[in-house]
Amino acid sequence: MDRRDCGLLKELRERVARECVQGGPSVTARVETVIPCTDPLAWLRAQDGAAARVYWADRDGAHEVAGVGAADLVTPADTDGIDLLFGQVRRRLEGAAPGARYFGGLRFSGKAPVDAAWREFGGYGFVLPRFELSRGGSDSVLACQWLRSAATVGALMADLDALVLGGSENGCVHPTATGRRDLPGRTGWDAAVTETLDLVSRGDLDKVVLARKSTFGFADCLDPLACLQALLPETERCYRFCFVPVAGRGFLGAPPERLYRREGRRVLCDAMAGTRTRGDGESLDRQLERDLMGSEKERREQDYVVRGIRESLAPLCSVLHAGTDPSVMKLHNWQHLMSRFEGVLREGVGDTELLKALHPTPAVGGYPTGRALREIEKREPFDRGWYAGPVGWVGYDGAEFAVAIRSALVEGSTLSVFAGAGIVAGSVPEDEWAELDYKIRHFTQALNLPR
Repeated sequence: MDRRDCGLLKELRERVARECVQGGPSVTARVETVIPCTDPLAWLRAQDGAAARVYWADRDGAHEVAGVGAADLVTPADTDGIDLLFGQVRRRLEGAAPGARYFGGLRFSGKAPVDAAWREFGGYGFVLPRFELSRGGSDSVLACQWLRSAATVGALMADLDALVLGGSENGCVHPTATGRRDLPGRTGWDAAVTETLDLVSRGDLDKVVLARKSTFGFADCLDPLACLQALLPETERCYRFCFVPVAGRGFLGAPPERLYRREGRRVLCDAMAGTRTRGDGESLDRQLERDLMGSEKERREQDYVVRGIRESLAPLCSVLHAGTDPSVMKLHNWQHLMSRFEGVLREGVGDTELLKALHPTPAVGGYPTGRALREIEKREPFDRGWYAGPVGWVGYDGAEFAVAIRSALVEGSTLSVFAGAGIVAGSVPEDEWAELDYKIRHFTQALNLPR
């Protein structure tokens, strides 16, 4: 550590000690100091691998943060359910510095049995990091956070002594992949899609999103943060996240879809569905865009998402605006139909009501939602866990959640990559299987995985 690093940490130690002595009216304390611009993900990789770690970046490039350690953790063991989750977070952040936020996520379904692979993640988990590094402009901000009732000066100083100020210089070298197993396999997938299409043709439902879990074995243990680092070149206009509750386990991804963003009473939401690849060259890319916009099947699939979100949001808003015709959102490898919603929440409506109403959207569940979820539970031979659930952050007067698609779970020396496809009238099992392969291509290419 050079002299400047020592000086910055000394300054942070002194400010933390003063805040502990002086106290304050808020439950949560936060002390910040400006440091030279530091890559948050590289900084996070340099920290103690045994501590809980979290990384979050929004898709607009406005908010990138890494956190290590837990000043506080809100889980189902601490509360009676999601009804109390946001209220508890709000109470702990009342009067705290504006930058204090809890980061985490929730399971796709609270009803499905929890597989051992997801045990450390729980039904939901939101962490207030002990140390947090955020980047903006030419500087970075390093923060130390704690609950006034649960931390002593001595404990905070010990945590500061273990903190690494600089970033990791280690490259993203991954062990060799040794095999692949799809669940369901191709035969099981074809059967599930065919059975779902029979239900659609009878008018029992309009859309079901079926998913696949592709598990890859490796010769050695994986670093979830290094896996995310390898994905970054192909994640423009996507959220990026990684949650590492314990060493050797991590959930990471780069989803394009926003579930919602709340700024006071203002709420923003996306309706995204329908997929085409990007073309090799401007002419082919525009042709694929026209094909996507002109596809009756894809427009119908996206319309179910629009309809479902409108039905969920309308009772919660005093004002609600939504684009009638979708636009095309272009990403690195694919393009999607998307419509945007913007509304003003009614008095008294907050994150609990929003999350209950919006999750899961028809983009990851189906339409009508209740019947589609029952079909998913019946036909998918694995636990989705946090896949396709809400992931993001919660502050005192705001929140943002992405839909955790384009994601994977690290368990020691295995990586399980998840992908889903919306099954509607006109879907073909073979085409939907190919779409699943395409949707995990950013993982297979970045990590050199079997295809």
